[in-house]
Amino acid sequence: MSNISKVDINNLSEHEVNILINAEKNPSSILEYQEIINDIEESLVPLSAHTYRCEVKDRQRNIIYQFQVHSTPIATRFSIGLMFCDNHIHLIRLDFGEDLRHTNNYGTDEEKVICGSHAHFNSPANKYASKNVIPIGKIDEFKNIKFIRDVLMQFIKYTNIKKKAGEQND
Repeated sequence: MSNISKVDINNLSEHEVNILINAEKNPSSILEYQEIINDIEESLVPLSAHTYRCEVKDRQRNIIYQFQVHSTPIATRFSIGLMFCDNHIHLIRLDFGEDLRHTNNYGTDEEKVICGSHAHFNSPANKYASKNVIPIGKIDEFKNIKFIRDVLMQFIKYTNIKKKAGEQND
């Protein structure tokens, strides 16, 4: 894998997105990070909607992300993502829910509706901005899991979020 110590987070190529997803990231507050994990792991079915956030840092490139988990009262409807703090672009966000609908290539001849769980890569946070998604079923690491607890642990592994040296992930 190539080294991209300086990166323009406003103009990422697909290759750079993949490098950043695989880069080691460290939570800036282990307590906040552990609270997210504990709260999600302990709840089999969320009873209300919650949004959990903490910062994680790619130390090599000095990039700060916001690690976000949003749960709903529906156990299979939630989102988990890493968003650049500087420009609010999601490096990666997974949206889970059987009844979700997203339109790719909106307003073009190639317009296509994607139904169900999907992933955003290098996507603006603006709800109304044009963006394309990939069905979760096309991402091997996530295609057979549907519950927030399982997705959270796989997401942490997939995005290479690690506690600082000397501290262990559960």
